[in-house]
Amino acid sequence: MGKSYLKIILCLSLILNSFNSFACSCECIGNCTFKAISGGSEFVALVKIIEYSDYLEDDISGYDGKMPFSMTVEVIKKYKGSESRKKIKIWGDNGALCRPYIGDFEIGSYYLIAPGILEENSELGNKNDYDFYSCWTDYLSVDYKNRMVYGEYSKWRKKISLDKFEQKMYK
Repeated sequence: MGKSYLKIILCLSLILNSFNSFACSCECIGNCTFKAISGGSEFVALVKIIEYSDYLEDDISGYDGKMPFSMTVEVIKKYKGSESRKKIKIWGDNGALCRPYIGDFEIGSYYLIAPGILEENSELGNKNDYDFYSCWTDYLSVDYKNRMVYGEYSKWRKKISLDKFEQKMYK
């Protein structure tokens, strides 16, 4: 009886540890600022959050209500890339991905984005939609009225005017 109890505990322990390995834990290696990420990105734009589009079925601890899983954004200005749509969808985290939660983005707010494109359809998003990666800075908050950008633009700059960003983007 003692040995089989020990085997069950060992098995459960291995199973639980394997679930934890799916959680996102990452460190940035190198320069993961928006300036660096957007420089290597295929698509960079100023966007406005229009709506939350899809919702997770499960509740997320610490979030009141249903957690949005995707958002539709309006492309206000494209700085880089071949994207021609005026509205695009960006997918977030379901609790087991290395993406930010969409609930962290406020409807009506503006952001500079340098997202990754989804290559195929899956339950995690649709082909040609986009996502962010939690382990680097691929979006920044924008105060559109005052034309200021906030977040980790570079290792030394945590805010930059939108005009100065645009000048640097087009160099």
